[in-house]
Amino acid sequence: MQDGLDHDGTAGWKHRSVYEFVAGHGRWFTPAALPARVGVLEERQCFANATATERAHPDLAYTEGFALAADSPVPVLHGWCTDGDGRVVDPTWSGAGVAYLGIVLPTSMRPRERHSWGVLEAPGSLVPLLRDGL
Repeated sequence: MQDGLDHDGTAGWKHRSVYEFVAGHGRWFTPAALPARVGVLEERQCFANATATERAHPDLAYTEGFALAADSPVPVLHGWCTDGDGRVVDPTWSGAGVAYLGIVLPTSMRPRERHSWGVLEAPGSLVPLLRDGL
């Protein structure tokens, strides 16, 4: 027992939480205005929006992590795309994000279908990442 918390269930895991995972593997991305070639998509569907945007624009990379909207004091788990220079292309918030810490997920891990959940929140994909790492 450490810090009053019993972590025996995750003993031997690479990461104990999604926060530790993103902090250890993530990087900061530069907020940017949404390029004219990318349209704003459906509200509250960031993972599906980022997946669709990456498919429509192969030069962009699907990215997940934590983002902070301009009108919120709390970062949230979020999905977006990034360009080769580390700039954010966010088809859900369209420029309203002020900070992005995330991971460009390997192609094999990216969502293949339209889902409302992300890789870093779905137990079937998150648990192996926490247990085994990237």
